[in-house]
Amino acid sequence: MAETQFYTEKFRVMDCDCDMNHRLTPGAFLRMAQQISTDQCDSIGMNDDFYRENHAVFLLAKLALQVDRMPRGGEVLTLVTMPEQCKRAVFRRVTEARDEQGERVALLDSRWVLVDTGTRRILRRPPQAFEIGDFKDEVPFTLDVTIRKPDETAPAGRVTATYSRCDTNGHMNNTRYADAAADALPLEVFRTGAVKSLVISYHNELPAGQSASLVRGRTESGGWYVAGQREDGRPCFEAVLAVE
Repeated sequence: MAETQFYTEKFRVMDCDCDMNHRLTPGAFLRMAQQISTDQCDSIGMNDDFYRENHAVFLLAKLALQVDRMPRGGEVLTLVTMPEQCKRAVFRRVTEARDEQGERVALLDSRWVLVDTGTRRILRRPPQAFEIGDFKDEVPFTLDVTIRKPDETAPAGRVTATYSRCDTNGHMNNTRYADAAADALPLEVFRTGAVKSLVISYHNELPAGQSASLVRGRTESGGWYVAGQREDGRPCFEAVLAVE
């Protein structure tokens, strides 16, 4: 396997990934980050065949996104992704985005767990094949992934794992929870504001065709809390967005 510690790609901000203010949506940025993560793994041989042979797959547990400036349509971003070795059953990956002037526009700190595809249990000790030299012992930057719940919440609609929201795992893609959280907020919030930070905690997958009921509330710091509960009563996800 070729040695890759810092993997870099360029992405153009497509108009179709922008909001009413021609700004990149947080969900669209997460899809860029997901793509470069997949490409980096592919480059060192961690492809679909690799996961099938080892009966394991990465699932996203938590993420924190910090936005210095939300990019606009037409901009070209340089993303650098930095994966870290497993620590206490968690693989951390940091992805940084810079604009054409070299200024950082966003930073993503994501926490992944390795799951046995047969039992669906977290692998506390990853198989030897996942002890990858291309993943560093330490990566720079750490963001707070804590979710702070408000005292009160109110119903905020539902989200369904429809065809266009699902991925090859047969459940709603992790980036679509960012879309669902943003969509649960009053539209007026985004007419004058943009997402400055986003934290998501993933609890239970939302399988294709199933729905989750949503609630929202305001945190003490002024952020927006959004949570989803599956039809079987199990929590689906929680998110906190700061919009300024």
